[in-house]
This record gives sequence, structure tokens and C-alpha cells, in this order.
Amino acid sequence: MSQLLIEVDTPEDEALLMQLLPKLNSRILEKRDNPETKDNQVENKHLKDVFAKLTRSKVADKYGDPLEWQREARQDKPLTGR
Repeated sequence: MSQLLIEVDTPEDEALLMQLLPKLNSRILEKRDNPETKDNQVENKHLKDVFAKLTRSKVADKYGDPLEWQREARQDKPLTGR
């Protein structure tokens, strides 16, 4: 037995697949509607909470300005024509 994760773009395609499953001795184990959107929303909320906590703690302040560090660390070559 194997399990497949299938992405279906249209409701018509989903209906056709549902009709084929019994003929193939297959079944649906779990159905997700837009799983990426829901997972990303949860993940984004979690990241926002983490960033907010870091901002409140002022931990980053002891490391200085990241833009200033980047300016000092980068060794850009002048572009031709500029």
C-alpha cells in the first residue's frame, strides 16, 4: 500500500477523481482545503509573535544597527557606467 498527496486545481477534476477512487480500490484518508494557506497563516502568526517578543526584549540592540554592519562588511565593486 502507498499513500499519495494529490493537489487538484478545479472542483470538476476533484469530482472526477472521487468517482475513480472506488474503481481503483482507493479511499480518501484526509481532505485539506488550501492547506498551504492555513499552514502559512499559523506559521506567520507564530513568527510575528517571536519577532514581537524579540523587539520587546531589546536583545537586538546590543548588536547594533544591521544596516551599518552590512555597509561596513560589503565590498561592492563600482558598476560600469555609474
